[in-house]
Amino acid sequence: MSGFSRYVARRLLLLIFVVWSILTIIFILFKLLPGDPTAIFVDSNFSVEMIERQKTLWGLNDPVWLQYLRYLGNMALFNFGESFFQNQPVSTILSDRAANTALMVVPALIISVVFGTIIGAIAGWKRGRRIEKTTVTTALFLHSAPSFFVGILALMVFSYQLRWLPPGGMVSLGGPEGFWETLASGDYWQHLILPCLVLVSREITGPILLLRSSMLEVKGSDFIDILRAKGLPERRVILHATRNALLPLVTYIAVMTGLLFQGQVLLEIIFAWPGIGREMVNALNDLDYPVAQASLYIMALVMLGVNLLADLVYGIIDPRVVYA
Repeated sequence: MSGFSRYVARRLLLLIFVVWSILTIIFILFKLLPGDPTAIFVDSNFSVEMIERQKTLWGLNDPVWLQYLRYLGNMALFNFGESFFQNQPVSTILSDRAANTALMVVPALIISVVFGTIIGAIAGWKRGRRIEKTTVTTALFLHSAPSFFVGILALMVFSYQLRWLPPGGMVSLGGPEGFWETLASGDYWQHLILPCLVLVSREITGPILLLRSSMLEVKGSDFIDILRAKGLPERRVILHATRNALLPLVTYIAVMTGLLFQGQVLLEIIFAWPGIGREMVNALNDLDYPVAQASLYIMALVMLGVNLLADLVYGIIDPRVVYA
């Protein structure tokens, strides 16, 4: 077995352990939550015997260890059951909400990474000049601004004062409902502008600051002098330096992707975006445990998956990385 195969096997075993730990924590947390979610299904006219019979049908009178094993099996098979309130399979609900979240997060992620990489590389290469000072100051200011505050401010200015953009939602009332129909509609892109810009205003700062620091390290390397001695134009030298400075960004992109899918909850509420974060908050408020548990589980899987992917592509970007 090669070093890469052994590394992948170790990471997969570690991934299984982490997923089991997350599922166990979720199970314990929901067991400790106050309130009885079954109360919404039980009529006040039900006798004690009828209530106990119903709980037995739901498996709530089983020993905790048996409930836990059944829960692990269902989660492993992505059998999330049905929503208490929406009378639909949880997998159907969350697949729609996750797609809606992706429609907001993915464009912001692409813009942040592409333009953040370019701006950060230029700022690091132009060390000590005005462009670097302006870039760093602006990035630090945007990074310190709470995204919910920026979102509310953007709504006040561009939606309620100037009335340039819609105040919320993913599409207007009566708009397209399907994923591809929504993606192809101009109405969706108009609704996307504000939440996407708010996300970009914060998330672009990470790649900018990281690439600047990485470029400062690469700039003093010997291979930069060799490239200049070969007579390469400055633009080509910057491209070579940027490629060598990208390795730290890979890990950050993985973390940023997971945090974007988890941390956009407040923005989905502010902009009334029907995503998975907003659905999770609504489920917790309504004691809709199947939806809330599955939402947390999916968000955790996204975080773990992108981090695993980042580790595996290290060797593609930097051949110096050797998997033992």
